[in-house]
Amino acid sequence: FDALRVWRVPYVVLYAWREGSPHDCIGFDNHAAYREITEHLIGLGHRAFAVCLQSTHGNDRVQARLAGISAALARHGLAVRPEHLLEGEATLDCGRRALRSIWQQAGSRPSAIICGNDHIALGVLREAEALGIAVPGQLSVTGFDDLAIASEARPPLTTMHVDTREIGVVAARHLLDALDGK
Repeated sequence: FDALRVWRVPYVVLYAWREGSPHDCIGFDNHAAYREITEHLIGLGHRAFAVCLQSTHGNDRVQARLAGISAALARHGLAVRPEHLLEGEATLDCGRRALRSIWQQAGSRPSAIICGNDHIALGVLREAEALGIAVPGQLSVTGFDDLAIASEARPPLTTMHVDTREIGVVAARHLLDALDGK
């Protein structure tokens, strides 16, 4: 970012927005989005949660998502058990491994798993099928991004839509305006 400023190269941070950011951001509030997902699940009666998302290390978007989940749960006197919080790659395989790990643990199992994206969530759905876990009967699963393939999942995947095309259009306009000195 320092080099971009020194060389006066216009830039924009995509897929994220946060109050007070020193950068122009075109995206959405990750904290609010995941707080909303969590509140939706709580509203359905869930009280035991697992979370599987991308690594929080050096990723402020994922950190904000996890903070949104934690804030919503805390508002209801709930929390994610440490062994039910898994970080990994943004892949189907990560989702499969996460659910397998959670289901093999002794103790109570979550009734809902919040995933960092649709790929992870689809992996969870595949592993639930392999393990004979009824979705949504025994486990509810949420994704994020609303990828086209998510609509093909059986059972249907609950996911949050992100209008990536609109984010790209607004970002392009913003950069063109910056190049024109606006």
